[in-house]
Amino acid sequence: MESKRVLIVAHRSVATPSLIEELKRRAEAGPVQLALLIPDASDPAVAAWTLRRARRMLAKAVGVEVGGIVAEGDDPYAGVAAALRAADYDEIVMSTLPEPGSRWLAEDLPARVEALGVPVTVVTSSPVAS
Repeated sequence: MESKRVLIVAHRSVATPSLIEELKRRAEAGPVQLALLIPDASDPAVAAWTLRRARRMLAKAVGVEVGGIVAEGDDPYAGVAAALRAADYDEIVMSTLPEPGSRWLAEDLPARVEALGVPVTVVTSSPVAS
């Protein structure tokens, strides 16, 4: 059985239980290759640090090795488009903050990315209870 290639697009919502559960479902469904993209790296050093920590955390939580990509620049759409040009993916799992705090949802990033030809599943983190 061929591995399904999944591009995970996340930044501030990368360590959320909802994303981990979604990725576990993918891993349980069959062979999967995961790659995490930090698509809006306004500070490449911070994004690289986030990516290293997030890859280890996700790999441990999901039980699958997670590759990593840091986009160049702070435009999340351009970052995803560049990742899709660099490699083939069967699906994108996009993790966002809940509205109204999500710039990605406000900019309709999921629909814009899906227009590139790869199915997108949006996972929204739960709001923190106050």
